[in-house]
Amino acid sequence: MPLGEVFAESSAKVTSVRHSDAGGGQMKIEVDVAGDVKGTAAGHLAGTFCVIRSASDPTRPAPWTYVGRVLLASGHVASVTGQGFVARTGEAHKLRFRGAMSGTTDDPKLSQINNVISAFEAEADPLAGTLTGANCFWK
Repeated sequence: MPLGEVFAESSAKVTSVRHSDAGGGQMKIEVDVAGDVKGTAAGHLAGTFCVIRSASDPTRPAPWTYVGRVLLASGHVASVTGQGFVARTGEAHKLRFRGAMSGTTDDPKLSQINNVISAFEAEADPLAGTLTGANCFWK
């Protein structure tokens, strides 16, 4: 399926990182981010990515989940959840997140994003503590 309109572009900084043993030779990594969203759903974002990585082979793609909120420029709030996979890009420690997200909001001007699944792609640079990405509708 082709991707459609980009409705949100995000630029965030990592605010904290927590590592813990997830058992079974896996590591749980929780990454809190905060930043700005531009586009149709403009505002300030804050959320947490949770990644479960294989301790024996950190180069393998790993599943992620996301829970967060966007304080919209309109004064309303959007709640966002997502999931997908993260893999190294091959450039230093950079990572690429790909997956799907869904959101809900009480903003009547953004009702089109309620309960719609969007494609999500982002690149993270752990050394710089940054994450930039975009959400778009499927056609």
